[in-house]
Amino acid sequence: MRPLASLQTEAAAILADLQRGAGTVQELRRQAEVAEKAAETVSAEVQTLDEVVSLLQAMQSVWTKRFEEAVGKVVSRGLNAVFGEALDLVVEMGAVGDLPTARFSVRDSRGLETDVMDARGGGLVNVAAFLLRVLLLLSARPQLSRILVLDETFANVSAEYVPALVELLRRIVDEGGFQVLLVTHRPELAEVADIAYRFHLQDGTTVVSSVTRSSAESL
Repeated sequence: MRPLASLQTEAAAILADLQRGAGTVQELRRQAEVAEKAAETVSAEVQTLDEVVSLLQAMQSVWTKRFEEAVGKVVSRGLNAVFGEALDLVVEMGAVGDLPTARFSVRDSRGLETDVMDARGGGLVNVAAFLLRVLLLLSARPQLSRILVLDETFANVSAEYVPALVELLRRIVDEGGFQVLLVTHRPELAEVADIAYRFHLQDGTTVVSSVTRSSAESL
C-alpha cells in the first residue's frame, strides 16, 4: 500500500492540474465570448456598409436620372427654339468598365427617337453639341471664362433654320455673358456679329478686312 503522504501529494498535483485546466477552459470561454462579440460587431458593420452601398447606388441612380433630365431639358429648349418644333434631347448615362459613357438621341412629338448624329442631316447635332458646351461652361466649378471658339460649328444647319440659330446665339451672348469667336462661311452669322473680319487670299497673301453688317453678305 502506498503511503498516505504520497497519495495526498498526488491528489494535490491532480487537483492543481484540474484547476489549471479549469482556468484554461474559463479563459477559452472568455476568448470565445470576445470573439463572438467581435464577430457580431463586424457583422453589424458589414450590414451597415451593405446598406450604405445600397443607398449610394440608389442615390447615384436618382442623381443620374435627374442629371439626364436636366441636361436634356436645357438642350431641348435650345433645339426647339432653332428648329421650331417639339424636340426632346434624350440623355442616357452608362459605363463601359470604369469609363463613363453617354448616349444621345432625339425624340419628336410622336415619340419617335432618332440618334442625334442622324437627325436633320447633321444640323441638329451641330446645335446640340454647341448647347452642351454652353451648359458645360455654365456649370463648371470654379467658374470658367465664358469664351467659345467655334470653327464652322453650324456647317450642317439648313438655311431655313439659320435665322432662329442667329437669334439663339445673340441671346446666349447678350443674356449669358458669353464671348463667341466664330469662323464661318455663312454671311448671316457674320451679319449679327459685334465685330466681323473677312479673310481672303490675294496673290498668295491673306488679306484681312473689317466687315460691317451691311457688307456681310459679300462674304
